[in-house]
Amino acid sequence: MLLLAAYLVLAAVTCALWYWVSVQRHRRRAREVIVWIQSALSGQGQVGGIRWMAPSRFKVPLSLTCGVFHRASVMIEMMPCEFPMHWLMARLKRRREIFTFQADLDLPPAFSLHVQNFRWFARSSRRAQRKENDWTIEQSGPIVISTRSDWKKEISCAMTSLARGDHEFSSIEFQRRSPHFSVSLPLEAIAPGTPTQAFLFESMRELASSSSASLS
Repeated sequence: MLLLAAYLVLAAVTCALWYWVSVQRHRRRAREVIVWIQSALSGQGQVGGIRWMAPSRFKVPLSLTCGVFHRASVMIEMMPCEFPMHWLMARLKRRREIFTFQADLDLPPAFSLHVQNFRWFARSSRRAQRKENDWTIEQSGPIVISTRSDWKKEISCAMTSLARGDHEFSSIEFQRRSPHFSVSLPLEAIAPGTPTQAFLFESMRELASSSSASLS
């Protein structure tokens, strides 16, 4: 019994230490991400602080100078590593850290639209050699798989803007209720030196404007 109790105490202390180290790591990571966000704003607004929603998730209110977005904020989901099992499952599933921008628009969209962006890479066989000289690479244009057989004018305008943009958005959502506009992408896409960081908010503003333009 004493040996079992000792193991339980050791396990509890180990988990507590793991949790404390993970929380400290998340805090350091959050400060780094705040700098990334401020840099991505490029003088178009200011970060309004940080609100922790969970040990690995926090919200950043934004004060933007452009008139398109209102009550804007960013939600950051980091790797959940506060518990060993959570960390292991996230690693096995190759979970990525996520950046999600949310805001209301001047006018609520007249439609609801949820777009998932997928990219496929394939070869004829897993055993095929990967030497670049032996391959002919072809890149196709955007292919849209829709759950609707007919599109309204305003949806067509939004989809045209999506197809024209070159971005890393993994999820885009328009909806009539607040928040009207939501965009998600991998957190590393806004890291310093990445092409996405320089024009991130410009791309989102152009995309959000497509819903208003469709009403004019």
